Amino acid sequence: MSKFLSLFQRFSVIVILLVGVLFFFFGFLSNLTMIEDVYSLRDLILFMLVGILILLIGVALLRLPIPNLAFVPLLLVAAFIIRLVWVLNVDTSLLSDFAKLYNASVSASNGDFSFSENAYFTRWVYQVGFVMYQSVIISVFGENIMVLKMLNVVFGTATVWLVYLIGRSVFNEVAGRIAGSLYAIYLPSIVMTSVLTNQYLATFLIFAGLYLLVERFEVSKWSWIGIGVLLAFGHIIRPIGPFVLLAVGIYIFVVYLLKGDHKLKSLGKLAGIIGLFFIIQFSVSQAFMSSGVTDYPLENRDPLWKFVLGLNHETDGTYSGSDVEILAPLDEEEREQKQRELIEERLSDPGEVLVLMKNKFQIMWGEEHDSSFYWGLTGIEAPNLKTLLYQIDKVMFTLFFVFGVVASVRLLLSKRSEIPMKSLLFVLLVIGYAMIHLIIEVQTRYRFFAMPALIMLQGYGIYLVSERLKLLFKRDVRTVSSSLRETK
Repeated sequence: MSKFLSLFQRFSVIVILLVGVLFFFFGFLSNLTMIEDVYSLRDLILFMLVGILILLIGVALLRLPIPNLAFVPLLLVAAFIIRLVWVLNVDTSLLSDFAKLYNASVSASNGDFSFSENAYFTRWVYQVGFVMYQSVIISVFGENIMVLKMLNVVFGTATVWLVYLIGRSVFNEVAGRIAGSLYAIYLPSIVMTSVLTNQYLATFLIFAGLYLLVERFEVSKWSWIGIGVLLAFGHIIRPIGPFVLLAVGIYIFVVYLLKGDHKLKSLGKLAGIIGLFFIIQFSVSQAFMSSGVTDYPLENRDPLWKFVLGLNHETDGTYSGSDVEILAPLDEEEREQKQRELIEERLSDPGEVLVLMKNKFQIMWGEEHDSSFYWGLTGIEAPNLKTLLYQIDKVMFTLFFVFGVVASVRLLLSKRSEIPMKSLLFVLLVIGYAMIHLIIEVQTRYRFFAMPALIMLQGYGIYLVSERLKLLFKRDVRTVSSSLRETK
């Protein structure tokens, strides 16, 4: 039995890493295709050379013998200042969902919960969690959106720290430093700081839970409590908890339950994480309902909507105004029936569905413009700045996939004993997130959540390349020295 479990574990690891290789490879091709369509070959080569040169210089600096007591504060101070400067100088306008959420938060801070009767909040009740978080801040500090933006700065900086810590725990110190430094300057994570989005707090909470998972799950008896609490509250702020739980469950199953040691203990911890997650969800929902905040649990009461959008061939799975017009006049029962008809119709041709998924992957992971810049610069007249940010981000994003291919291929080709098994969790997060968005609505700003995991993996890829270059450099130096000695 133990031999079967060992073989099944090996098979599972290979499948996960193989899908990871395919994701990064097709992601690279998607970015390359988009760049070729927009830029000349000369510009492309120049961008790539400059990008690689900057990365190599950065790696060389990160390899300097700087102690952690100095490196970590420098990293966090730099990340904080970059985000603070952006927030203080870019006055992003409140629009769309962000305006609805803020206005609802102001009402809630004054004890007025009538916003929850609006169709937006009766359909997508899960938004109430973030509304109540903002309302608490507004109740304490007043209706000053700068306070909320400053909290984005704090949570964004804290996530930089987590990326470094997880990268160090999963791979090594250098890979962790590379990942943390790159996330500190990753443009969408800076630009969205001035937007009142739920992504900063949710990403921080969930990745804090994932850090506890990879660092303390095996060695700590009670780590499952912290993991369950952090994932639950992260989900309350932004509803991606079930997807994360699925990745966590597969990871624990493959890494711990198939290993053969302490299976019951690991299974008990996993059950504890899942149980605590749903207990907290239920408790918070009941608290909101009993206090009159909302009449419904914190859930999606219109779950088919994202699939209707995501399967729309005309818009390639992006937001569709025509779908809104079709469904808006219908009551709840008619709306659901019409949604089912649209989904069934859009799935009727398997060939077209495959083309749609290809196009959606291209948009989600290879689009020329990350919509974070649109939202972050809303109301700002700075076309030259937007163009510059788009170009820099495109080079960075393409390089992420280049080094992601290196990392995933190396992991796939490594001996089982040499594979850092903790890395599987973040491969699962990235590929799972990509798969989900093949069938639901896509927006490039939605990839915000997956970027810490993606950057951790490509940080390892950069580390591998730098190690290879270091060995080649040493070999060349030895060859030259040997030749000089022979000449003498």
